[in-house]
Amino acid sequence: MPFNRINGFYVGAFQMPEKPEMTIDERNEELNEALTARLEQLKAVIEDQENQFKAMRLACDAMHAYRSEGMEDDQRNCIGEINWYVGMIKLKGGWRLCYAKDHEHYSWPGESIDWKPLVDCSIEERIDAVPHIGALREAIVKSKESLVPELEKAIEAVAKLTK
Repeated sequence: MPFNRINGFYVGAFQMPEKPEMTIDERNEELNEALTARLEQLKAVIEDQENQFKAMRLACDAMHAYRSEGMEDDQRNCIGEINWYVGMIKLKGGWRLCYAKDHEHYSWPGESIDWKPLVDCSIEERIDAVPHIGALREAIVKSKESLVPELEKAIEAVAKLTK
């Protein structure tokens, strides 16, 4: 019995009927189901990672800049940079795994970075940031390491005032 790779097995003039082509609406519905399932999976793994970071007991915001690009004016002078971040940031009283894209202009006063929870970001932003989440673990530890000496100085300063 000969085998046709496209249509499957057949004998003589008889062929297995081909699947009818899907309509655009059928394809759309199939893709909607696939995207919904995968977006829920992505949300679940991001939330799981967020919980793992919370278990590290953050003391202050921690961030990792995973990409940076220079900004130029019309004369091709460097006037600033665009930075992309992932971070564990305290938002509205709770620690959240966040994303930010910051435009830092050298001639403008420093502005705060506009963070948003990663699970609330666009699909493109989540796909861009997710590969860099692992580097955040090191940033959390470094943020706590730099905080300890600062706390010791603060304790010493207050202790001097009470003597």
